[in-house]
Amino acid sequence: PGFVHCLASFTVSGIVINTLSTYMDYLVRLGGAGREYVGVIGGLFQLLIMISSLIIGGFTDRTRAYYSVSMTMLVLGAFALAECGVNLDEDRGNGLRWSLLVVGILVGPLQPVSTELGVDVVYPLSENTVLVIQQLFSNLLSALFIPLFKALK
Repeated sequence: PGFVHCLASFTVSGIVINTLSTYMDYLVRLGGAGREYVGVIGGLFQLLIMISSLIIGGFTDRTRAYYSVSMTMLVLGAFALAECGVNLDEDRGNGLRWSLLVVGILVGPLQPVSTELGVDVVYPLSENTVLVIQQLFSNLLSALFIPLFKALK
């Protein structure tokens, strides 16, 4: 059961990041932002994911608190996604752009943290095996969810 939790956390993070990245153009341009903002916000989104992954990953490597960090990031990420939904419903483009960046900061680090926890849980399997399984599920489910979200758009 421990690996299933790691897999779910990694997959949720992947689905959120992939879906937001896919619809970044649409989301950023809501509220009247110009096309030039799409590249800036999209690039900043990815940069913040990398920076927060380094910071949170370093913290969890030192403390070995993978599970509590994962749960905290999942809960905070859910709140940030809810804020995106509120901003989207109320047509607040600037608030939505800031919320998207916060989601990147909170959801992005789940992938490396979940991978490290998964490696610990399934030892002696290799890191590569764990990562391949997690990426396979994440990418397959992202490929299913993105058309679903497009239909709901």
